[in-house]
Amino acid sequence: MTEIKWRALFDESQKERGRITTSYAALKGVLETEGIQCIRFVDFPITLDKLKDFDVVVFPCPDQSKLQPGEIRAVVDFVSRGGGAVLLSHAGGDRGLRTNLNELAENFGISFQNNQIIDERQNLGLENLPKITKFKEHPVSEGITELCYSAGCSIKIVGEAEALAITSRTAEPPDANVLAVSNYGNGKVVALGSYEIFRDRIMGGLNTSQNMDLAKNIFRWIVTPSKSKVTPTVSSTEKVDELVTEPSISPESAAGDERVKPILTTRPMEESSRAAQPIAAAYTPQIDRLMNEVVTLRRRFDVFIDEFRAFAARVLSQGGISTPSGTIQTVTRSVSASTPLITDVATREELDSLESRMRSLQGQLDYITKRYQAGALKKAEYAAQRAKIRSEMRTIQQHINSLTGRTEEIPLSED
Repeated sequence: MTEIKWRALFDESQKERGRITTSYAALKGVLETEGIQCIRFVDFPITLDKLKDFDVVVFPCPDQSKLQPGEIRAVVDFVSRGGGAVLLSHAGGDRGLRTNLNELAENFGISFQNNQIIDERQNLGLENLPKITKFKEHPVSEGITELCYSAGCSIKIVGEAEALAITSRTAEPPDANVLAVSNYGNGKVVALGSYEIFRDRIMGGLNTSQNMDLAKNIFRWIVTPSKSKVTPTVSSTEKVDELVTEPSISPESAAGDERVKPILTTRPMEESSRAAQPIAAAYTPQIDRLMNEVVTLRRRFDVFIDEFRAFAARVLSQGGISTPSGTIQTVTRSVSASTPLITDVATREELDSLESRMRSLQGQLDYITKRYQAGALKKAEYAAQRAKIRSEMRTIQQHINSLTGRTEEIPLSED
């Protein structure tokens, strides 16, 4: 059994799409053969106190959730002190995902862009599966000659960071950065605009091209001892699969709270430090109580959403809602395909992923159709590309039908 030397936290507090229990299960297995233990981080909020005993924190595509200012400060401080951070996004960047990963990434000189990399010529069968073949020499890109960059956005260098991989000149956008690294304080950061590049069981995922080799390179580099701290070795018999702690607020977060900060900085450093201690102590119980209430409300809201989804599923299966004045009939076809008809978390996550892929393929189909109608694409090339996209869409729809019990067909018109 491989000896565990390092520990990596995979954040799930921001509703990330990449999860080591489902879509990143194979990645977890690969990393653990490298001596890197993978642990789910399901707590809220993120604090330095919760990160300090680990080597790297991974944000595998936050989705419709935003990091709080105190959480961003905690991660930046963690990296500065010698930790590592891996930041993964998706096509559309922050705007498309309705998140704020850039507020963290820009501290390290990196910004995810609101676009999607496509390449009509250099791809693995579809334009949204572009091949990346241009790399800058670095330990992260060592031995890599080709990647499949599935459904990813580009990266802009906005500070002291280094671009390692760029798109071809035939891509849109051309010569764009897709992989970047940064040395920050005593720590390291890697940013990649495609979380799908490491996903299981999908075209363009972990087992495509040299994507798995890239994953190994990233984590090998980020845990190499350029850090000032020494992390104790963890025995393989002491594995932890999930980190769940009671909500707390670290001294760093308390010091960063805008309500306390003016009081702490109105006197000379040494004097204010002594004076601040009883003030901070007085506020700490109130802050802890508020944080507990926030976490409790969030959990209750999640339970409410699950119950509502289950109710919606029952309504759809019965065909309507009975009321004193009659029955309100529901039209199943008018309900979004993303409406979960199941309550199993892993299956729902897989369904969300499949439907996201379906929307991406539909957009790609619309795109090539417009190009063909404008005369920018020859009929034979258009027909070949359309056939590939439609074939994948049918396969995905069949998978969705098997998960939901539906019998829907894809309405694809002939041109």
